[in-house]
Amino acid sequence: MIDFSKLKYRVNYNQSVYNFRTRRYESKDATYNSYEQARANQWKCEKCSELFGTLKELKLHKIELHSY
Repeated sequence: MIDFSKLKYRVNYNQSVYNFRTRRYESKDATYNSYEQARANQWKCEKCSELFGTLKELKLHKIELHSY
């Protein structure tokens, strides 16, 4: 589990939690069958709602598509 007080960029972080009943990883936006899928979609762009695996990919996306 991640300590949100230490997380630098909380706004775009999409945390997924394992649900033992359904045996899936669940977040606010979606459910995933494996941990790899959940990790690949842990950062979300607030303008276009596209999901990214790393913060670096999200920053690059914002610079390329959403900069003025």
